[in-house]
Amino acid sequence: MPEHTEFSRSLLLAVDMWRYGSRDGQQQADLQQALTDGVTTAATAAGLDRASWTLQDGGDGFCAVITDSSAEPVLVGPFVRELDTWLHRFNHVRRPETQLRLRLATHHGGSVPAAHGYASDGLVHVNRLLDAAQARAVLTALPEANLVQILSEPIFEGCVRQRLTEVFEAEFVRIRVDIPAKAFRSDAWIRVPGVPAEKVAELAGREPLVVGIRLSKAAQTGPDFADRVLRPSLAAAGISCSRTVDEDCRDLALSLPAGTPGERVLGVWLHHLADALDAHAPELQVAVGVAEGHDLAAARDLAEEAEVRGFLDGVADGPIVVVVSAEVHRRIVDGSVARMVMPDSYRSLATDPETWVRVLGYSVPPEPAPRREDVAAPLTSPGIGVVNGPVSNIESGIFHGPFVVGSWHDNRGTGR
Repeated sequence: MPEHTEFSRSLLLAVDMWRYGSRDGQQQADLQQALTDGVTTAATAAGLDRASWTLQDGGDGFCAVITDSSAEPVLVGPFVRELDTWLHRFNHVRRPETQLRLRLATHHGGSVPAAHGYASDGLVHVNRLLDAAQARAVLTALPEANLVQILSEPIFEGCVRQRLTEVFEAEFVRIRVDIPAKAFRSDAWIRVPGVPAEKVAELAGREPLVVGIRLSKAAQTGPDFADRVLRPSLAAAGISCSRTVDEDCRDLALSLPAGTPGERVLGVWLHHLADALDAHAPELQVAVGVAEGHDLAAARDLAEEAEVRGFLDGVADGPIVVVVSAEVHRRIVDGSVARMVMPDSYRSLATDPETWVRVLGYSVPPEPAPRREDVAAPLTSPGIGVVNGPVSNIESGIFHGPFVVGSWHDNRGTGR
């Protein structure tokens, strides 16, 4: 059995044709030719050397191994733009059931030449992303869309987030690709050219985020806080809040649009919120609860947990305490490489269901101040030499049931 040692890390592009298996033989042949023509035309228009790609055929698509690492920004941006344009022209004169519509997944990973093309984890990874249920759902729900683009985490972080290509971070929606039957689980980012990210997120089944805020002071602070601190900080972070903020003096809650990047909420926005507090309300401390869904009360409950109040009481120099649900922590915080999210700064709280807390300004959350009901009332010491009932004053001792082993003194002297 031959050993394959020509390992390399390459740019990988996997392509799948929509509903290919439901077409007859002639239609499949026509679609294969159209796919070849469209990809070649788009690659040439974008300045890519299509002839240098090594293809692994899949019948209803292909996987391309691209050794030119400098092609990544072009493949992510201009190539997809040109391909979408070509598909639009091709599909414009065809009935829906005969159109060529695609899912495209891009990854950077390992590849090894093998008997039937290529092997290794990189090829497996990009094909698992191609099978993402969210991408299939979005393409099905948007009959006017020509393609759905799927990027792996390394591609998104290294190319899109670094602004090395023409497409922007706000155009993408983060998803969790979970295929238990294949023991595969990974984050990815999807985009449909020309379709708002909010719409894509809604169709992908991703729940929006809800935010609850608890202020350390009541009275008229709530409305003033919303106008001078909350809304400006959201705007500075590029987060829209079309739904009215629910205000009640000390408690505020808001629902963010579907598709709002969670990293932006737990990173950039918290940074701007801290700046706005420092400028307009330095006397305030704020507890922020973040949950998924549409239930504002759930986010408020997170911000009002007793443990969270303990953190506010225990950190005079920490104006913001953030507590997130287990699902938000799993989907957004855990493993995030976004600089401001700081996943190592969170710690689990002993709550049911589980929640996670972070105190801004601390690399690790400090111990919360004890709750008032947990603080024992101080014992008053009687005056020296005063006998209390049948016993003398005890300076120090250890209690053993009804007996005390220790030292004593009174007006007669001291002893043990």
